[in-house]
Amino acid sequence: MAYQGINPADEIRFAAQNKQGGKQSHPDLNLGADGFDLWWKRTFAQHTAVVAQASALMRAHRRVSSAGENRIGSAF
Repeated sequence: MAYQGINPADEIRFAAQNKQGGKQSHPDLNLGADGFDLWWKRTFAQHTAVVAQASALMRAHRRVSSAGENRIGSAF
């Protein structure tokens, strides 16, 4: 489905509904909070995994670099 953009008529209708009923857009706020918590935990876990992989790569790079420097230094 293509991006439809924002329809000002829909915004006006939504604002009118909020004023008339005084209801919030989502009746079950706990469901929204649960969804956010799930998203946050998954995102945090993914970021933690990326940081762990980057850290392992940096350690491996340092080991390889230091081993290469030792070989070059001993050749002179």
